[in-house]
Amino acid sequence: MKKITTLVVALIISISAAIAGNGNNINSVISKQLKVPSELKNNKLNEKVNVQFKISENGKATVMNVETNNPELKKYIFNQFPKMNFNTSTGKPEAVYFVDINFKVL
Repeated sequence: MKKITTLVVALIISISAAIAGNGNNINSVISKQLKVPSELKNNKLNEKVNVQFKISENGKATVMNVETNNPELKKYIFNQFPKMNFNTSTGKPEAVYFVDINFKVL
């Protein structure tokens, strides 16, 4: 399992791929394009979000499921993932991917 950690202001987002062949490229796309909502920076947050999605032929993600206890994060993921561009990733179109994203405010 590969892991990438990015520090954005006082928020850590770590992404772990849970599919064989996922590679760093999809993780890199997510970590570069996932913007942290300002309302979450002010709260004490330590939440793991599991996202199941697939990438279409045009490089857009379709979120299939989001597992989290935080309704704000769930809504955020459903809104942000379709805005990401996976055209440059090595992911296979129409394949299903699973990522764990850990949001933690320091």
